[in-house]
Amino acid sequence: MSLLEGLALFLLLLSGVLVVTLRNAIHAALALILNFLVLAGVYVALDARFLGFIQVIVYAGAIVVLFLFVIMLLFAAQGEIGFDPLVRSRPLAALLALGVAGILAAGLWGLDLAFTQDLKGGLPQALGPLLYGDWLFVLLAVGFLLMAATVVAVALVEPGKASRAKEAEKREEVAR
Repeated sequence: MSLLEGLALFLLLLSGVLVVTLRNAIHAALALILNFLVLAGVYVALDARFLGFIQVIVYAGAIVVLFLFVIMLLFAAQGEIGFDPLVRSRPLAALLALGVAGILAAGLWGLDLAFTQDLKGGLPQALGPLLYGDWLFVLLAVGFLLMAATVVAVALVEPGKASRAKEAEKREEVAR
């Protein structure tokens, strides 16, 4: 392992640990951006320039902006209702995370995950049939998980707004 590979590995592991352990969500999102940028550098070093650019544009750009948007929604809800709306759901979230990790471990157990196909530098012509062929389920599962996480975050914020709007309407009717 060369010095640059070791540095990239260290930065990937460090930023990954920071994403999970930092208490400030904005700092965790910044650590996630660092992780994505280092991973993009690894892709470029492996001569997969297209994947590196997509990593920066899609993940470090769009996905992190989406995460920050959801984080801001949750912080807005926390300020409006006076408490953290996620406190009661943390044990359930931990249980679900352990369940998903168990399912993933059971599914990956005994699989030969050696990737032997030549991706021709990460060109879209080589990636397209692979993503929409052999790895279609994985691609759809990742998309579904991202969508579900966003919907749940918005759903945590919306009930408070809807009930306040109904209360305001009732007050107006009573005042008439």
